[in-house]
Amino acid sequence: MKLLLALVAIVIFAGCSTQSDEFPYPLVISEEGLGSIHPNVPFEEVNTRLNGFSFDKFTQISPEHPESIYQIKRGKNVIAQISSDPSGKKISSIHIVSPLIKNKYHQGIGDILTPRADLVCKNDTCSYANEPSVHYALDPDGQTVREITFSRI
Repeated sequence: MKLLLALVAIVIFAGCSTQSDEFPYPLVISEEGLGSIHPNVPFEEVNTRLNGFSFDKFTQISPEHPESIYQIKRGKNVIAQISSDPSGKKISSIHIVSPLIKNKYHQGIGDILTPRADLVCKNDTCSYANEPSVHYALDPDGQTVREITFSRI
């Protein structure tokens, strides 16, 4: 009887739990892109590259900058945005908006960007010499990462 009650309790709690903020696998931003989303992936295939995440597509039309945007979500939380180039066929940039996505040094939004010999900074934007496409915007204090952007343009 106690075993039956324990099993019922497990089923109830498992069914009532909310989706975790943790990712189903590590997701890293690097010179290669975001996880399996690489710069050479056609923009229309972006939403097929990451299992366990949902994608919302938006179109922004302006005379100067027509573009499509995929928002990558985990549950209800937006974790990144991927913008197309004006043709809509290629990835223009990836914007990280979640502190759960880290770089290969385990640094992300809200973390202190540790000084290293290969860290190159100009004003409040930094990048590593071996990863010039990944840019870190720092808070005015000059240490805390407030934004991470991947862009080769």
